[in-house]
Amino acid sequence: MEDFYKIKHEVHKIEKEQVASRKEVIETSEVAMRQSSEINDLINRVNSMAESLNQSHTIEPIEPSIVDIERLNVFINDAIQTKNSKSTSDKALNLNKVDVLVACIAGGLAVLVDFLIVKVPKDMNFNNNGRSYHHDGSPLTNMLRKIGVDENGNEAKWIQTLEKWFHVNYDKATGEKGSGMYPKNHRVFSLAHDPSVIGLIWGIRDIVCGTFSYIDKSGILHIEKVAPADVSKIFYAPILWLGHIISDIFTSQGIPIPGTCILRTLRIGSFGDKDRTIGEIVEYMYVQGYDLRHLATMSTCRLVIDVVIKLYCFLIAEKKPDHTLPFYEQEYIRVKNEEKKRKLMFLAYSIAVAGNIGKVAAYQGNPLAINAAIWYQFAREAISQIVIHTNDNKPYMDAIENRHMIDETFEQLLQSTSCKSPEGSGESIIP
Repeated sequence: MEDFYKIKHEVHKIEKEQVASRKEVIETSEVAMRQSSEINDLINRVNSMAESLNQSHTIEPIEPSIVDIERLNVFINDAIQTKNSKSTSDKALNLNKVDVLVACIAGGLAVLVDFLIVKVPKDMNFNNNGRSYHHDGSPLTNMLRKIGVDENGNEAKWIQTLEKWFHVNYDKATGEKGSGMYPKNHRVFSLAHDPSVIGLIWGIRDIVCGTFSYIDKSGILHIEKVAPADVSKIFYAPILWLGHIISDIFTSQGIPIPGTCILRTLRIGSFGDKDRTIGEIVEYMYVQGYDLRHLATMSTCRLVIDVVIKLYCFLIAEKKPDHTLPFYEQEYIRVKNEEKKRKLMFLAYSIAVAGNIGKVAAYQGNPLAINAAIWYQFAREAISQIVIHTNDNKPYMDAIENRHMIDETFEQLLQSTSCKSPEGSGESIIP
């Protein structure tokens, strides 16, 4: 691949040679024009002499090949103008109008799903600026809430069985006086109830050490001793933690979405009629039903975008690599296809995020209208765009594109030398 770094310098060298060749052609054509003019003057004199001698034979003046020279200049200009450009095959791997349209459609469909299906977790009255607004809950989230509930509205027996099998000592419903923790919000206070790596680490620690770890409403960490320590539990503590999380998902209050325990510690900002901080808003959202089940509902927007974009790329947009090509060419096509897919994803999620901002505004600023799933994926796609433009492979990609440009330029020059004259005489355009 080191040879590719020299390609750009070779291109500049070739361009200089092309410019020099063009100057030589122009100078040659000017000489030919002068010589043709002198010959025509001589022919005119001969014809005048023949006329004075009453001779019927005359000599026709010659015509310089101006058209051929101009056509050659056009071909040279076209070749020179490929500087800082891409070959035709490489341009086909860039986004076009159809690609942008498909990304906009995918993002627009996600916005429709956000408004019509995701909505807010449940039916509720939201107060803002002294006025009360009724917001309808998500029908899909409502369906998910019925899982694990019997005909009488009580927990199903299989949920109760899971709770017995995966009972943990850190499942306290209340904390110390003034902690702000009560049965409805205790899972968002408990670090081990976060369904993430953070929750796994704290869950294993609490199970092995016999403790209950939580962060109170003031942001202070508390670690209460609730059971004897048992180091032997470390071997099955991850399974115990995961089983307990699964059993709690289908309870009435559910499990908070990943990262909630960290966001709840942010004591900054002042929002709404009650001047809540970010941490207090997170707690309020969980109590109102913003849990893993509603996260699954919000993820339908991501599903729409992923299905539309990936299906479009697989069937239409992606260039299928030719396995007879060299390995670096196959890898180049694969990387360019992936970059194109990521750009389409970024554009689609940008539209979805803009739509979600409009949804929050339409819901009078209700934080429960925020779609965490598309915001999370939008952040990932934005990072992917930064990675694409700062990737260490970029010089190699540029080198391959330069190689393609040189090949195409030479092809144009070869075609220019084989072009026929306008009269179809079979003569080359080069004088």
